[in-house]
Amino acid sequence: MSESIDVLIIGAGTAGTYLGWILAKKGHSVKIIEKDKREDVGNRLDVIHFESDRVKKAGLPPFNPEDPDCIEIRDTSTVITPDFETEIKTRALLSIVRLTPFLNKMYKILESDGVQLEFSTKFESLIFQENKIVGIKATKNGEMKEYYAKLIVDASGTKAVVRTSLPKDYGVETFSLGPYDVMYVLLQYIKWTKPNLPHPERDTNYIYWILWFGPSLSEDEAILGVGQPGSYENARLAREDFLNQIDLPPYEVIKKERGFTPYRRPPYSLVADGFLCIGDAAAVTYPFSGHGVTATWMLCMIAAEIIDRELQKGGYLTRERLWDINVEYFRDQGAKFAGLLTQLSGILNFSKKEWNYFLKKGLIYKTGEDDELPEPNKEYEQEMSLGEMMGFIMKILWGLITRKLSLKNIRKLLKANSLANKIKVHYEKFPESPEDFESWVDKAEKLWSQKKPAIKKLSTVEITYK
Repeated sequence: MSESIDVLIIGAGTAGTYLGWILAKKGHSVKIIEKDKREDVGNRLDVIHFESDRVKKAGLPPFNPEDPDCIEIRDTSTVITPDFETEIKTRALLSIVRLTPFLNKMYKILESDGVQLEFSTKFESLIFQENKIVGIKATKNGEMKEYYAKLIVDASGTKAVVRTSLPKDYGVETFSLGPYDVMYVLLQYIKWTKPNLPHPERDTNYIYWILWFGPSLSEDEAILGVGQPGSYENARLAREDFLNQIDLPPYEVIKKERGFTPYRRPPYSLVADGFLCIGDAAAVTYPFSGHGVTATWMLCMIAAEIIDRELQKGGYLTRERLWDINVEYFRDQGAKFAGLLTQLSGILNFSKKEWNYFLKKGLIYKTGEDDELPEPNKEYEQEMSLGEMMGFIMKILWGLITRKLSLKNIRKLLKANSLANKIKVHYEKFPESPEDFESWVDKAEKLWSQKKPAIKKLSTVEITYK
């Protein structure tokens, strides 16, 4: 039993549904297969957030807090220094969304636009003709089915079931995510038992611990989340260190969730003959926060334009015909993310005292003037004027003189920043065609090999960020 389609997407999460939707709107036949039952997709997580400006840019219907899939729309966030003395307000335009209702809404929209959705269908293997991907085999209700398509898209999440099954010489790296390639995330949905007592606001971040209180289902509830690489135990111990040092009012834990998100560079190429990987399957996430839904939507917008152009020409979608997806993505968002990931290897070395200084002096978040709230990382890079750069340097020097900063960690930061700039510039020169790809990868490997691990020493655990 077999089927033929223009584009076959494996995975009906946020990445696969979005790409399938925008390709179908361009007139192409799209099928999405998903291993889980329709009602179970997204159940691993309840509440997530999207950057509101990215939602608009992606062309999605606007969220409304009165609808089942939206809890609230926020315009500010709060960062607290590790000594709990200073509160920094930032501009953060966020839509707080319930994942399963959102996906169910999207499924109806997709089906109305002609996308075929097939659930309880598990990818098994790739089908090749003349050493090129032309389809897949999948099982549904114990029956093996064959699906043929001009393009196979891996949107299967962190397991990357298609990408990791590619031949080693097919042109896309087949790595699986190891313990230090991910951020292990623990979520506790809590309810304040004495809500009138002072407690952290919804959407409050304690970035020294990579811990936050996020919006939940009611005003008296919150999500206490923490993420760390290496293991869930590292995340638990980081949370324990935080709780040992803060005076919180009483609360009860309503439910718990856990999962992990990629924390590493993506494959050097996202495309091969008849193949594309997106989302967590491609390790496309924001380096500074770990989530990647809207980051992948930006990749999908690039991919859809190029796939549409090539499908209209007819014929097989070779690596060469898909190559512009690599070029347009890695020269822009991909380059910025590569630089930021490298910068973090310097920042994450800071001690608690150093984090206090950097935050209070506006060295990470600009403090703003005349009640103007800063809007960090809107375009994932921060340009400084000459005056701002001089001010930054003077604050660093004063921190060294007053021993609020250590020379050892500032040296690590400067080295990380220098390497980050080199890596970013290298990605901005991503090769126009596959002919120059191998030499570009050789240089990229040499640059990434210079990235040093960062180490954070908490009272409960020592955590390495590779």
